Amino acid sequence: MGGTSSQDHSGRMRSALAGGARGSRGVWRGRGARVRGNQSGLTFIEVLVSVVVLTIVVAPMFDAFVRGRVLVAHRAEERVALRLVERKVEQLLLAGGACADSVANITSRSMSVGTHPANSTIVLMTRGDNDPSNDVIGDLTWNVTDQVWSDPSGSWNDATYKRVAVQLAWPQGAHRDSVSIVLAVE
Repeated sequence: MGGTSSQDHSGRMRSALAGGARGSRGVWRGRGARVRGNQSGLTFIEVLVSVVVLTIVVAPMFDAFVRGRVLVAHRAEERVALRLVERKVEQLLLAGGACADSVANITSRSMSVGTHPANSTIVLMTRGDNDPSNDVIGDLTWNVTDQVWSDPSGSWNDATYKRVAVQLAWPQGAHRDSVSIVLAVE
């Protein structure tokens, strides 16, 4: 038979007919080189392009998830801060405009003119890990000023009120956010 033989990758001897096809698996040419008819598998360039495309698609999605999580945590801090300010406003309203206690922390209900309290530290949120250094800490203050409204026409008597501005700013030491409520107390 006028064919040549060569060795394939498994070490077996194969015979190739001169110019002949070798079934559907490919054609043998020269020393062990084989060209397949149905190429399967990926080249290095195809894999590299796939990785780049995947990175371009996945990186912004990952960033969006991270930003979303940060936004949810920030909104939770704002909700807690607003609840704490509302609670302090309710305490001050219940105490009335004449209350003048001498407590120097956030439990005070003093309505005397000035900024209260001397120690304004409040824990906004605990992270649940029993480590106080991870807690979100803020400053809760309220400023009381006297306000007088008078009627220029003289049809009613002057009204004296206290303007109370309650504010919670956090984090302590580098205030990034704040929530405040301003009210008038008789």
